This record gives sequence, structure tokens and C-alpha cells, in this order.
Amino acid sequence: MTRQVCYVFFGHWRGHEAAHESPKVMTLPLAILAFFAIALGFVGTPAWPWFHAFLENRTAAFDLHGFLEPGLGLLMLTSSLVVFAGLGLGWWLYGDKSPQPEAPDALEKSAPWLWTPLRNRLYVDELYDATVIAFYAWWARVADWFDRRVWGGIVTLVAWLFSLWARLNRFLDVHWVDGGFDKSCEELSSGGGLLSRVEGGRVQNYLRILAAAIVVLTAILLWSSRP
Repeated sequence: MTRQVCYVFFGHWRGHEAAHESPKVMTLPLAILAFFAIALGFVGTPAWPWFHAFLENRTAAFDLHGFLEPGLGLLMLTSSLVVFAGLGLGWWLYGDKSPQPEAPDALEKSAPWLWTPLRNRLYVDELYDATVIAFYAWWARVADWFDRRVWGGIVTLVAWLFSLWARLNRFLDVHWVDGGFDKSCEELSSGGGLLSRVEGGRVQNYLRILAAAIVVLTAILLWSSRP
């Protein structure tokens, strides 16, 4: 960040127009973010551990003696030294150099072995491509294979089974149910036609039928009474 500040505010002008402040639509959100970044830093300090107290369902009181907790002073001193050491190193590299736009970076000239990995973002993108992206690409191919060969095959098999069951139902319905019903109706119609001929309303026919029935019955009785 010190390098960025030196390049923006202390370096040579690299634009094509006169510098001007950004509009309110950009500066106002930045100011709000800066305010809350600073305010939340104070809220989270041991002097007023408001969020920690909120999680424990108790009231947090402002007390500067919170900075006297064991080990906290050394931690704050170490972190502050790291911050100011980074600021000093950044200013030593870029603060008084006033680099030209076409000039190589100061770190590139003094420590090319360090500049190369920094310029390549510590190869994080390459590592991400070789691990996470490669894994998701492989998993996408696996999911596609499962979708085409397994899940798609199961759906196709189920659809084929239901189609076979539909054809079997149609065969049974046409050749058994409908055929049996039609045959029964045909037999009933034939029987009804035969009976309609017998019951024609003529007494002579009825007498002939009765006489034939008596003859048949007499023959059966005589046959059954034989020793």
C-alpha cells in the first residue's frame, strides 16, 4: 500500500487529463467504509470489547485497563512494529525515487528474485488453476458421465419398462378383456336369437316342444329304471 500511495501521490502523472477529485457517488461510500473500519477497530479493542460481550450476553464497559492484559502489550507492540517496518521499507524503496512511468520498479532492480514471484501474485492463480479449477473440471466431467450413463440410463430404462407395460396392458385389453366381452355379447345375442325363434307365440310350437320334452324325460326315466 505504501508503494501504491507513492506512485499515486508522489510519482509522475500518468494520465492524459488534469487530476480531479472523484464524484460524491464514489467518495461518499469510501468515507462511510473508512469510518466504520476505524470505529469497528475501536469497538473490538480490549478497552471496549462490545462484540465479545454481546456474544456472552453481558454489558461491556469502557475500560482502558483492558490493554494491560498479559501478553497483549507485546502483541500490540509487535504488530505495530511490523506495520511501521513495512511503511518504512515501502518509503525507502519508492518514496524518494519518483519513478518514471516507463522505468522498471525499484524492487525489480534491487531484488529481481523477489520481484518475479510478487509480480506473478505468488503464483496463487496458477496454484488455484492446478488444484481447485482442475478438481472442479474433473468433477464436472464425472457428473456429466453420471448424468449421461447412469441417471440418463436409469430414466431411459424406467421409460422403456413403462412403455413395455403399456403395450402389455393394451394387448390384454384388446385381446382378452375386449375379446372376452365381445364374445360374451355375441353368445348372448345368438342365444337370444335362438330363444326368440322358440317363443314365437304359436301354440302348436309350444305343444311340439312339450311333447318332445315329455318323450325325452320318459326315455331318461326308462333308461334309469333298467335293472
